[in-house]
Amino acid sequence: MKISIQGIKGAFHEEAARLYFKDDITIVENLTFEQVIESVTTEKSDAGIMAIENTISGTIHSNLELIKNAKLLITGEIYLRIEQNLAVNKGVKIHELKQVESHFMAINQCRSFFQNHPNIKLVDMEDTALSMKNISENKLTTVGAIGSQLAAEYYNLDIIGESIETDKENFTRFLIFGSQSLGNENTNKASIHIVLKNNKGQLAKILNIINNNDIDLSKIESLPIIGKPWQYQFYLDLLYPHISNYDTMIREVKPHLESLSALGNYNNKIVNK
Repeated sequence: MKISIQGIKGAFHEEAARLYFKDDITIVENLTFEQVIESVTTEKSDAGIMAIENTISGTIHSNLELIKNAKLLITGEIYLRIEQNLAVNKGVKIHELKQVESHFMAINQCRSFFQNHPNIKLVDMEDTALSMKNISENKLTTVGAIGSQLAAEYYNLDIIGESIETDKENFTRFLIFGSQSLGNENTNKASIHIVLKNNKGQLAKILNIINNNDIDLSKIESLPIIGKPWQYQFYLDLLYPHISNYDTMIREVKPHLESLSALGNYNNKIVNK
């Protein structure tokens, strides 16, 4: 299978993809999340994988919007513990570094480590693995990069700071999606997008219907609707004991909604690194 990721070889998206699919896959590199979506919708790849939530940074709302607007189906999820590593070219010592590059999220996750190295300037880049590739190809001796162990191996770098992230329980949730179902069976989780009718108490009615159908609302996110001040759209993750519970719930909530988009049914079997 061809799996589209954000980033280049060695990015955490590749780690998550290989952990989820296990079988041999071909990685399709993309620098932006928009390009990941385009790769799947134009069938340049069989499926995509996209970070959607981090235990430090929260939900990446723009990625939810990308999946919804492209009318792609979520077919699975995986949770990856993120271990950030400081990598350099062979023989470089930490006191020789003047600059360290990485994606801004990776830098944010490691700021405590660099408080002990105030002489090092932290510079945002597009991608963690791209930062490692950059210092390797240019043989930089005063610049380091933050990223995965996999990327350090790909680009023949030494890790001089292992697992430097501040929070050792730092996980990222990735969604797997495609233009059609990948054949998942026994689904027990769904993601949906809703816009409520502008009537009093509509959200409370929706929550009661979900509860009365023995469905666990595991996550709810509200976002403003552009052009409609003080009106909101909602993304919901729902855990159900059987698909029939979910189907009944959907029928019962529809009269209370302006719109509903089913983003996908999948299995929430969590695989951790």
